[in-house]
Amino acid sequence: MMINTSIAIKANAQQGSVLLISLIFLLILTLAATTTMRTSTLELRMAGNEQSRVETFELTQSIVDEVVGNPNNIRVNGDVGYVNCTAGISGCSANDVIVDANLLPIARAPNAAVIVERLEPALSAPPRGIDSSADAFSAARFEVDATYDGNAINEGRVGLVQGVLVLIPRGAQ
Repeated sequence: MMINTSIAIKANAQQGSVLLISLIFLLILTLAATTTMRTSTLELRMAGNEQSRVETFELTQSIVDEVVGNPNNIRVNGDVGYVNCTAGISGCSANDVIVDANLLPIARAPNAAVIVERLEPALSAPPRGIDSSADAFSAARFEVDATYDGNAINEGRVGLVQGVLVLIPRGAQ
């Protein structure tokens, strides 16, 4: 009978060590799962920020394209240094740059600022390589500076500056 008692004592001692090893493995698995969840959450936030940045950049580029596409926003009859801006910007020659409300709804319009400036020289020869009769045209240069600030609504802030060249028939000068 002594043999049976010693086997029972060894079996009880082994069950405690298996429990301890199981708890250690469970702790390691829990730490790995928690780390993975935190990493995934961080990557999701980074992807959301990148998406917001790209969308804001594309919106700002669309604003520039809209301004350049509207001939009323780029005044060829203004002198060098003539500055046309969106409403609410001070120090401009005029504040009548218009951005289509379908592109930029009225609620978001105060977030956009556009400045169109006539650059020197007043008129110059157009660059070579354009598909037109260069001697029949002069060129007026403009700079369009657009800024969209959507930080208040978590969209980010983007500023773009684009040069614009307007060809003017020589007889119309």
